[in-house]
Amino acid sequence: MSDDPSSTSYNAEPRDRAQVWAEFLDKDDWGIEDVRDFARYLRIDLQREPEYSRQIFDKLLMRSATNLTQCIRFLDDPFLNTRGSGNYLAAVELFSQKKTKRSNRIAVLNSVTRGLELGLVPTQELCLIVKTLPNIIVERSKTLGAWDQKALLKHYRAMWKAIGRCNILGYRDLDKEVANTWLEQLLNIRGFRFAEEIIVATHDATSDSYWPSAMVMAWLKAVDGHDTMMLLPSPDRFLSQLDADCAAKCIVNVTELLTLAAREGQNRNQQLERWRECVTRLSNIDAIAQSQIWLDLPLAYTDVPQQGQIASPPALSIQHQIILRLWALRSLSRALAPMYNQDSRATDRPIYLLFSLFETTVQNTEGSFLADLMNEIRSLDIPYNNLLQLAVDLKLRKLTTKTTRKTLEQLETSKTTLAEVWTRPAEYKGIRVLFYGTFERMLRRMDLTSPTTMDEFLRLAREGDSKSVWSLLRLLENHTPFKLCLHKAWVPIPHPDEMALVRYHPGPRDSQCPDPYVAVDLVHQLAVAFSCCPQLTPSRSFHLIHWLYDYLRKHGGPVYPSLVRAMYHAGVVRYRREGYRVSATRYEYILWIMKKFEGRAVVKEFTAAPQIGRSCYSQPRD
Repeated sequence: MSDDPSSTSYNAEPRDRAQVWAEFLDKDDWGIEDVRDFARYLRIDLQREPEYSRQIFDKLLMRSATNLTQCIRFLDDPFLNTRGSGNYLAAVELFSQKKTKRSNRIAVLNSVTRGLELGLVPTQELCLIVKTLPNIIVERSKTLGAWDQKALLKHYRAMWKAIGRCNILGYRDLDKEVANTWLEQLLNIRGFRFAEEIIVATHDATSDSYWPSAMVMAWLKAVDGHDTMMLLPSPDRFLSQLDADCAAKCIVNVTELLTLAAREGQNRNQQLERWRECVTRLSNIDAIAQSQIWLDLPLAYTDVPQQGQIASPPALSIQHQIILRLWALRSLSRALAPMYNQDSRATDRPIYLLFSLFETTVQNTEGSFLADLMNEIRSLDIPYNNLLQLAVDLKLRKLTTKTTRKTLEQLETSKTTLAEVWTRPAEYKGIRVLFYGTFERMLRRMDLTSPTTMDEFLRLAREGDSKSVWSLLRLLENHTPFKLCLHKAWVPIPHPDEMALVRYHPGPRDSQCPDPYVAVDLVHQLAVAFSCCPQLTPSRSFHLIHWLYDYLRKHGGPVYPSLVRAMYHAGVVRYRREGYRVSATRYEYILWIMKKFEGRAVVKEFTAAPQIGRSCYSQPRD
């Protein structure tokens, strides 16, 4: 500049000063030193009036579009480049408008890095710079974010390290908006390793950030897409560095999001299994298991996601929330100790409390605890994680056999139903106590005295094998209303000739109130059918009839001669017909029962002559 400003201060009105300042900037022959001296001459305090600093820099950008040396000097001058003027952002936006030399871009970005180290870049401006960097043009119509992501990550990391060297603000002091903006950009370009570093550095015990969950979801999506570029090996490393509450919250959120994800073949369950493997590799499982987050159960998710935030899952029932937490805790417990180890694990307490809470939420339903748990697990359709067995071990405190454990696995994985288990004696015996209430209610709904049911029962008794016959006996044994009505059949039905004032009218009956006379008649007809069934051996027939005899005696039902004759036919007549020897003890026992219910005369008649080949159903000769 040809004329130096006078050393005397300029005392004109502010409006005149702004006009003089604008006229000075419109000239093309001023430099950095000139503008500094002229600002002092006009008594412009750039620290209090940052808009003047921005005017200087805008003029420099217009004059030095091809040679940014003056601009870089300006950015590095703390007197001219005042905080809050937006000059760093303006410099970066220049590269998003047109392609420039790589050396110029690197030099300006280095100035931005130095500004971050000195704490000269405000939060809002830093957020805009982070968003602008991917849009820098490096080739014709190609941006840095799409063309050279490695270079973009390099610039991001240089800025991040500069913040770490700043003596004014640390990573934990960063505004939440900065971390959110940065992480959003990093996940877009799969910068998982750097995102991990930011999450660990900026989180604290009170952090409520959704980014750990978002990062895990992005990682799972990248793995499914076989995207291995800049891929984080597994999120377990950064989750282990988080506060226990933050890690627990992330585990819960990711599990729920994956469970509610749209199904595309086996992709959903594969992601859940991959997530389960990741969870088992955490190094701070004990601390995570002790978090209160597991028991903090919102009734529904109602939060509206902010811009860039991962969407929360739709409303989940309280039962589903509990089961998904149990599923996650079971995954954690696999890394602690064997399931049948006598020592308690850190996951045992929250698991027990969650089971108790689940039991409380379903206590008004018709099913039992295990049956309700099984139904809810099936409705979620999540990978098998041994939750039913876990409930038996920790909540019910029951010892189980290998067969029972296998049956529980089949029930949990929807490979079988309780109705199917009921037809398998060995499996039914193992879980009968665990699902007693459910089996009781299931059988109560069957009306055993209806004509259709009786006909089917008798057909199976005549033609069925041992398996189908034992199914009938289990029905009788487990049908409580049927058992309770048997004793009522002792009251005889008046004969019409007696002209009784009170007649017996078999009113409407159902499964809860069977007709006692029909029930007793069914038992006796089954005994007769068993005695003649060709699919049953004489020994099996005798034992089945004797079971019916004990059944009637145990529940107070009357024993008619037809059952005694059926026992004699199976235990004596059929034995002799087929060439088997009838033991003296059994023979005397059968005669004792016959004497008890038919009298001495009948016994005497049956023992008077050999009974080989003679049916016991014909009446003895007088």
